[in-house]
Amino acid sequence: MLTHKANRVEFDVTTETGGKRPKTVQKKFDLDPDEDPFYSRHKFHPFPEAIESNGVDLQEVTAKEQSIRSKAAGNEVPDPSSSATDLATAVDSLPALLDRKKQLEVHTSILQAVMNQVAARDVPQFYELETSLATGSYKSDASRAKADVIKLVADPTKGNVEDKLRLVVVYVLTTNAKTADVDEVTSAVQQAMETPGEDGKPRLDKEGKQRLEAGVKAIGYLKQLRSMHMLPLSTSLQEIESESKVSSGSVLTSVFNKATSQATGLLAKAADKVSSMLGKIHKHYATRVVENLCEMKPGTEDDDYLYLDPRVKGDVDIQKLRMMNRSPVREVTAFVIGGGCYAEYQNLQMVADERRTISYGSTELVDAGEFLAQLGQLGS
Repeated sequence: MLTHKANRVEFDVTTETGGKRPKTVQKKFDLDPDEDPFYSRHKFHPFPEAIESNGVDLQEVTAKEQSIRSKAAGNEVPDPSSSATDLATAVDSLPALLDRKKQLEVHTSILQAVMNQVAARDVPQFYELETSLATGSYKSDASRAKADVIKLVADPTKGNVEDKLRLVVVYVLTTNAKTADVDEVTSAVQQAMETPGEDGKPRLDKEGKQRLEAGVKAIGYLKQLRSMHMLPLSTSLQEIESESKVSSGSVLTSVFNKATSQATGLLAKAADKVSSMLGKIHKHYATRVVENLCEMKPGTEDDDYLYLDPRVKGDVDIQKLRMMNRSPVREVTAFVIGGGCYAEYQNLQMVADERRTISYGSTELVDAGEFLAQLGQLGS
């Protein structure tokens, strides 16, 4: 949703200035789980849950701050059981409390920016369709896949240029769509983005046009790979049951019912936009591979991947070594040659537990926009 690189998140905030033209300011925040307790607790949680917790924590900190200031000013009836030392201790704790409040307000700004993007771009619709494509829901109905993709990308009010291009890339990677169908879908994106906005102005600025051009080149590169049979289908997401899936609506209900005044507005948006995104968990391909290797499941990648044991000396018989009793896997390092992403790292933590730790690395970390740009360069 937001520009995020090396734990630095960037986004624009538009403020009203008393009837004058709205002012846009770019915000930059560094997120460090070692220094930020809130981020450490919620970095893998659904954002409605993080919003709710942010509101509760902020309300609690604000109440403590007001209480300390009131006591220091002598506005409260003193507690007979408390002493001057207790008051001094409370006052001394105020700077740390204010630092915590400042951190929470940073997260309020970030969560607000996320929800603004979700609302403005209708992100859940793209998420649902991309997930359906990636899980093979359209495997036996290519015409419906094409129709649903065109319906979404042809609507100029849904998503931005990268949302539409990303959906087309997922469509190409996960279906056996004919070249003519891919061209038709791509053309629908171009026509939608070239349609003037409601104010009569172009929808894309110079940078947006460059992203569209690069995205079309990226799709062309994928078509080229497919023509050479170098692009296998990537219906590699596996939906699994989650504890919250039984009643995803109840997750939202409980979160929203507990919402504080600080977060009510954001949660109202979340309720309207993201109910379909909660309660579903998918295992990515890398996660399934790591799980199969760690659990030594027969008939999976464990049969094909090279297994080496540093305790075995001399000549190694790979097949005989594979049949030996193997020690349980306690530490895993999954490294991707090429581009990795935060979502893949987060998904891998699904198979980590108190018995097994999983570290993740890649040649570089890229988001969806950077991945599109790289494909575009290859297609130039």
